[in-house]
This record gives sequence, C-alpha cells and structure tokens, in this order.
Amino acid sequence: MAVGVFDSGIGGMTVVREIRKRFPDEKIIYFGDTKRVPYGEKSKEELINLSQQIVKFLISQGAKVIVDACNTTSALALPYLKTIFDIPIIGVLEPGAGSAVAAAVKKIGVIATSATINSNCYQDSILAKNSTMEVTAVSCPKLVNFIEDGDLDSDYLKKVLVKYLNTIFLNNCDTLVLGCTHYPFLVETIQKVIGDDIKLIDPAIATVDLLEQYLDGSHSEEICYVSGDYHSFNNTLMKIYPKHGFEKIVEFDPIK
Repeated sequence: MAVGVFDSGIGGMTVVREIRKRFPDEKIIYFGDTKRVPYGEKSKEELINLSQQIVKFLISQGAKVIVDACNTTSALALPYLKTIFDIPIIGVLEPGAGSAVAAAVKKIGVIATSATINSNCYQDSILAKNSTMEVTAVSCPKLVNFIEDGDLDSDYLKKVLVKYLNTIFLNNCDTLVLGCTHYPFLVETIQKVIGDDIKLIDPAIATVDLLEQYLDGSHSEEICYVSGDYHSFNNTLMKIYPKHGFEKIVEFDPIK
C-alpha cells in the first residue's frame, strides 16, 4: 500500500518527515503543486478543483490512503473530496485543532494562510471541542514564500514574524497552532521570536496518529512529483530536508 501525500508545495514534507520518523517502511508518493503555490489566496472552487485532480493522480499512481497535507485544502476542499472518493483521505486541520485543545490552558493562537483563517475552520473546530477556549487567529500570507525559497532564519523573516505574532503576544496565548504545513520548518525561528512559554503545535504529529490504522509496511520505489520547476524545488528541499528519502523527484503536472 502506498500513502499519497499532497500540498501546494514543499510544506507537506513536514508530514512526510513525521511519517518517516514513525513508520520508516511505508511507501510514500508525494505531489507538490509548486506551479500554483501558494494556495492561501485561492478561492474555494479553485481549491476543490485542484485537490480533486491531485487526488485522482495519486490514486492512479497506487495510493490507497491519502493525506491532504495542506491546511487550506483541508479546510475548504476536504469535506467535498470525502464525498467523491472511496479511499481514506485524512486532513491536517482536525488533528491540529484536537492537539491544541489537549495542550492549551486557556488561550490558543492559530497562524495560517489567509484562506484557512478566513474559513474559520480552525476557530470553529477548537471551540466545538472546548467552548471555553479563547482563539486568536492570524493570517500570515508571506511565510509560505519564505519557506519555498529556503529562507528559514533571515533577519527580514524575523521582522515579518514579529509583526505577525504581535497579536498572539498581546492576547497572551499559551499555545500556538502552526496552521500551515510549511510552518514547522520555521519552528526554531518562531520559538526564538515568541519565547519558550508558548507551546507550539505541529498538526503533522496527530495526523500521522490517524494514518497508522491504514498502513501495512509495504515499501517500493518512492517518487516525489512537482508541477513546477524541478531544480528550484530540489534545491530548497536539499536545504531544509535533505534526508527526504525519495528515490526520484519528477517534474510532472497532471492538472488541466
């Protein structure tokens, strides 16, 4: 059995990293839609169309279970995807919200793309699990591009983070959800900016907990597909996650 994982770009590799850590024998097929990254400014209709075509492609490549490793599509497209495909599709948003509620004292911050924040899905999911929580949600539209460019700790990035995280500080959040799978690549930099008193939540960890029931330990050639420029993706990947484990990285765009 192959696990299909998809994201708008390189961010879903944080989920791949967690799968590799926990289940090193599982075959993974990855698709990063680098031609159309970022997804955070796209409409719901666009996201559904893109996600539907990506899932079809991953199934055609042998995926028997799929992880939607993009918080934006998990918020806006996943409910529809589950109605039209027979195989299990796991998103990252619900596991992330659950982890935040379990870890938080009272006040939860969420940082994510504009589309994810504007959907209110994180806010609604957290409050449905515990209505006493206070949620502060902040859109961070520039962060994905920093990570896609391989910039994890520049002075300019830190200035942008300080601006984005100011509201989290002002509202005295005790827990912060990294509501975009790109963001865990910035864990060290974010922690330096906000300090050690705020707990960071990476939804990939709880997502892989859910994935376990579908795994069978099969392993064969693993391929990472990207819709945009191979060289740019590979250069960034080797900077931020060199032990990715894929035998091949192939430039291929199945989206019409």
